[in-house]
Amino acid sequence: MKTLVGSMDGMGPAEALYAVAELQKEVGRTEASLVRAARQSGLSWEAIALCLGVTKQAAHKKYGKQ
Repeated sequence: MKTLVGSMDGMGPAEALYAVAELQKEVGRTEASLVRAARQSGLSWEAIALCLGVTKQAAHKKYGKQ
């Protein structure tokens, strides 16, 4: 991710927007993977939600069926 953000210097607006979209996709994949790992290690939805800064219900709705 640092490489992608660093490579945005000198980009035009369209290129920078594309880079940001790719970064958002990567963050989403990483977050989902970490939530799965947290659940497998025994963390509760409440603990995961606290880490993500969302409600327990929001975390479970987004990741509960994966």
